[in-house]
Amino acid sequence: MIIILIETFVLVFIFAILLGSMLFTAKSIVFGRYLNRYFVVSRNGKGAYTLHHNPAFGFYYAHREKYSRLQEDAIRKFKAGYPDIELHSETSTLQGYYAKLGLSGTPVQQNRVERVIGIGMNYFLILMNLANYRKRNQQEWQFIHLMRRVRVSTPMQYVILSLNEAQKHDDTRE
Repeated sequence: MIIILIETFVLVFIFAILLGSMLFTAKSIVFGRYLNRYFVVSRNGKGAYTLHHNPAFGFYYAHREKYSRLQEDAIRKFKAGYPDIELHSETSTLQGYYAKLGLSGTPVQQNRVERVIGIGMNYFLILMNLANYRKRNQQEWQFIHLMRRVRVSTPMQYVILSLNEAQKHDDTRE
């Protein structure tokens, strides 16, 4: 009896993840915020947009290369659709990636409740990526490494597409 209850709970939980992700994706499509199956944007209230990682079906499989490729595709689509608007990204795990691109970040100001919610959401996304269930090296799993990084890192905000770049983009179209 207990096993049936556990199995039912697991199935309902998985179904809820899938349904919630698909509903959010549908909403993003309707409101013009959908970029691709991994990324959507939202207005951040300061005249700019923020890029969000939002897998369309909840669970996903993406190594770093695939993730980067889909992120670059999302940025290109955003640039084409919103040529003169800034695009930001907040992250705890991609800080090294953005540093290699020459971008500098600013710490995100969060109170304790926002920080705990942010950590929980990051943990959830890390666990939804099935590619993270692999050994990083002999001693550590990839998902554990990423969760540790989220816990100890200060979230940073990066300007992925600045107004200067958007204006340069406009100048090249004329």
